[in-house]
Amino acid sequence: MRVLFTTLAANAHLYNLVPLAWALRAAGHDVRVAAQPDLTDAVVEAGLTAVPVGPALDLAELSRQARQRPKEQTVFGSRYDITETREEVLTQDYVRGVFTTWCSLGLERLAHDAVLDDVVGFARSWRPDLVIWDALTYMGPIAARASGAAQVRVLFGLDHVARMRARFTGLGGGADPVREWLSAKLERFGCAFDEELVLGRRTIDPLPPWTRFPTAADYLPVRHVPYNGRSVVPSWLAEPPARRRVCVTLGMSRRDLWGVDRFSVDDLFEAVGELDVEVVATLTARQVESASAVPGNVRLFDFVPLDVLLPTCAAVVHHGGAGTTGNAVAHGVPQLVVPGNLWDKAGLAEMLVEQGAALVVDHEQVTAEALRGQLARLLDEPLFGECAAKARARAEEAPTPHEIVPELERLAVEGR
Repeated sequence: MRVLFTTLAANAHLYNLVPLAWALRAAGHDVRVAAQPDLTDAVVEAGLTAVPVGPALDLAELSRQARQRPKEQTVFGSRYDITETREEVLTQDYVRGVFTTWCSLGLERLAHDAVLDDVVGFARSWRPDLVIWDALTYMGPIAARASGAAQVRVLFGLDHVARMRARFTGLGGGADPVREWLSAKLERFGCAFDEELVLGRRTIDPLPPWTRFPTAADYLPVRHVPYNGRSVVPSWLAEPPARRRVCVTLGMSRRDLWGVDRFSVDDLFEAVGELDVEVVATLTARQVESASAVPGNVRLFDFVPLDVLLPTCAAVVHHGGAGTTGNAVAHGVPQLVVPGNLWDKAGLAEMLVEQGAALVVDHEQVTAEALRGQLARLLDEPLFGECAAKARARAEEAPTPHEIVPELERLAVEGR
């Protein structure tokens, strides 16, 4: 079987797909990964075969430009927020506005004509049996339809698209921006729209079951298997820590792409400096330069793979991204989250709090005192560790990537 993955040109999105791509390769299937050229090196480093499509995406530059525009002219600053959950706000006009904004300001950048020409051209030449697409990359289902392949969506976080789509349908539908946008793209290749292309024939969901919205999507659960890119285990990790160890990370995407942090590193250092803990902070030089001093109990590293660091930790402080959250849940580590406002961070953090495995500090209310108090609770109250262990056990009930390969093989045959 030939399997084509499509993904956003961002390491965090690729890393979410790598264990499944490996599982398919180990089962004897031929795998390719299509993305803009920005991601080619990371794909190759993951031991996979890259297919560069279109010009470079340069998300860091797009982020810089977005910060210079009025908020209403950006996807996440628009008054139409795809992460909005309040029933009284989600009127038909609002939901239609969400999808209009999402297609014109978001999806169009990831599936413009140059990208589509390349990925459809490759798919028609290579003839994949199955296309597995990151939930932001609609070049995937378009290429699948144009080449006659089956197609399956993969979530990278909470499924706000399916949730909002269910709301749109429940309100009676009407003029449909998603249908209009996808139809225009498909017509270029002689194909027609159908609803399966919006949410995939099935949706692979690597998040724990307690994060799932009730939607029309047909979910295929899979266990989150942490992959952190090129990794080397530091020698000091072989020695057990003399004090409780706390990991601090502000996220790969934020440091690599968005260029800004949600709270002060100085506040963070002041918070942990007075606690009887050893802190391992994976921060860049740029992130650290804003701090007036680095406490003696803080060890700074540009990068330590979370998959090898977190098993030694009593807690982790982070920004709320799905990748970091998935790593922490997989290792049963209590979490202190300072969530940002992109996609699912606040919502995912609140779900963790409901599970009893985390505490949250709102990024607009961050102070050294607030961080210190919540981290001390997380470390000293045994219930958080017990709940984190339960969350890990529930997550491990999901099948591994290897175990869902037969279902993907079946879908490839039925869906062509």
